[in-house]
Amino acid sequence: MRATVARVGGPVKLGREAPRREYARRRGWLDLGSMSASTTESLRRFFETQPAALRATRPLARGARVNLALDGGDACFTMESGHPVVREGAGPDPDFTLTLPNGAVERITGLGSEDVGEFGVAFFKLLLERDPALKVRVHVDAPTTRLLGHGYLGVLALGGVKVTWWLVKNGVKNPKAAIDRLRAR
Repeated sequence: MRATVARVGGPVKLGREAPRREYARRRGWLDLGSMSASTTESLRRFFETQPAALRATRPLARGARVNLALDGGDACFTMESGHPVVREGAGPDPDFTLTLPNGAVERITGLGSEDVGEFGVAFFKLLLERDPALKVRVHVDAPTTRLLGHGYLGVLALGGVKVTWWLVKNGVKNPKAAIDRLRAR
């Protein structure tokens, strides 16, 4: 189903998720660029409503868990219910832990694209960022076999040529090299 929504700047073609997202936007629930809500709440809305985030999390297994060290406190991303959930507080035995300053959360949740590759490149750029207010840090807690079993390679594959090209351009030749490089940080 395709819908066309008129807005300032002209009509925009939206995909299958359009009615739900447009309803949330009109109700003020999708003001993701604003940090008036907590970063946990911004990430929760992002993973529950952003089409690219929903697509990117599909390959993840129910056991996938990522702890989030946010400026406002710890949170946990999990797929145990079969769909992405972000809740307050650190979870047990995470696959990895992301340290996300407010600026990084704003940058990721503020992207309007429906392209998983654009989000992937934006995320990897934040890993290389020099500004501490934007720099994302990763601590890999799980062995490589568990990361592969939980579907993170599938997420990387959904980024497609855009992410692959960006990684190669930045010296990462294969997925195992990417994991090893993250472990070294």
